[in-house]
Amino acid sequence: MEELDRQEILEDVSYLIEAKQAPKLRAIMLDAHPADIADLLVHLEGEHRHYLFDSLDLHTAADAILEVDESTRRELIQACDEHRLSVLVETMNSDDAADFVSELPPELAAKILKQIEPRESAEVRQLLAHEEDTAGGIMALELVAVDQERTVGEAINEIRKKAEEIETINHVYVVDNSRRLVGMVHLKQLILAEAYTPLSEIMNRDVISVQVGTDQEEVAKLVRKYDLLSVPVVDAQGRLAGRITYDDIVDVIQEEAQEDLARVAGVDENEEPREVSIFRICRLRLPWLIIGLIGEIIAAAVLTNFSTALDKVITLVFFIPIITAMGGNAGIQASAIVVRGLATGEIDFSDTLRRLGKEFRIAILNGFLCGLIIFIIVALGWKNPAIGLLIAASLTVVIMSASVVGGTVPLALKRFNVDPAIAIGPFITISNDILGLLIYMWIAMLFLDYL
Repeated sequence: MEELDRQEILEDVSYLIEAKQAPKLRAIMLDAHPADIADLLVHLEGEHRHYLFDSLDLHTAADAILEVDESTRRELIQACDEHRLSVLVETMNSDDAADFVSELPPELAAKILKQIEPRESAEVRQLLAHEEDTAGGIMALELVAVDQERTVGEAINEIRKKAEEIETINHVYVVDNSRRLVGMVHLKQLILAEAYTPLSEIMNRDVISVQVGTDQEEVAKLVRKYDLLSVPVVDAQGRLAGRITYDDIVDVIQEEAQEDLARVAGVDENEEPREVSIFRICRLRLPWLIIGLIGEIIAAAVLTNFSTALDKVITLVFFIPIITAMGGNAGIQASAIVVRGLATGEIDFSDTLRRLGKEFRIAILNGFLCGLIIFIIVALGWKNPAIGLLIAASLTVVIMSASVVGGTVPLALKRFNVDPAIAIGPFITISNDILGLLIYMWIAMLFLDYL
């Protein structure tokens, strides 16, 4: 929805809301995409937002509330009574219903699960039992599974029975008597095969599947690598438990990217751009600021231990920002490449030594060139080649050390099952500030008698 069109639509919708034309709003929204309705809900304010949402039919409302941001969804949930929330949950697919219920306050979630149909309540509870960021946590239970002894015709009949329940069907999963996954048949194969053909003759036995405990990021890598439209999920015994569709994987990719970006910025990934509570935003950001403050206090303490060098050659103080900034930049460059490689599966822990060697060679070249530039500037501008040599040597060593730290810390974090994205946040910046100052001052003390 373009900005100009959105503004015009917002004005028209606001006019209908003010005129209390709920039937007209409902009729208009029936033809709108849930994402566009969600966009309207986000940009409407207060009572207008609530009136539009209350005007939607149940299916449209259920689709739209899943598309809005968390802050808007919380507001809409607070304005709904328990009965409407229960009906909305019953309208959703199992995976969406589980995600929605997981965001509710525990007491309210328990009440909703008691009010919805027992079968649907059991499905939601089953999905909620899995870890949120695993294959079991994002899978849907709606799928078409047929016994391997059945024919193509029987499989097509099974698809017809579940057509209303399942939004998208790309494959029929083939199972044995114990519901273990033994194969898969593409929809195209079913259409082209004769009705009496046994599924065992046309099914693909080499099925790519994941277990319920597989991390969602690993599932996303698998989908990307093999260009999959959906992934079957199995339990420890190989029994078919559910499936993950491509739209869920897109959500996972977006979620992981947002988390990584938040860590790069040194903020909490739970902070919403449209969050209105100043206190909530402060609570999310303050820990990262405190971490940064502590790191810089340590850096200041490092400087106090080298006051003799600074008192004797005050020029050294002028170049402290350059040393720390260049070290931080080099460290972030190296760590960003490694984190991206780990995220895409192009780098793993076995690459540590090779990666360390590569980063060291890159750092030597970059450090030498940057050191040469600063030496020329100081030697000519300050007429002091000795200080220029000291700063150049310090900058070279700092860039080398920062690059090595930035290239290896993410690998070490990954080895201990810690998300390496945190390495390009405050951790790399603070560590390189402290390390850079230590190197700079140590070299200065060595050269102090020659300045």
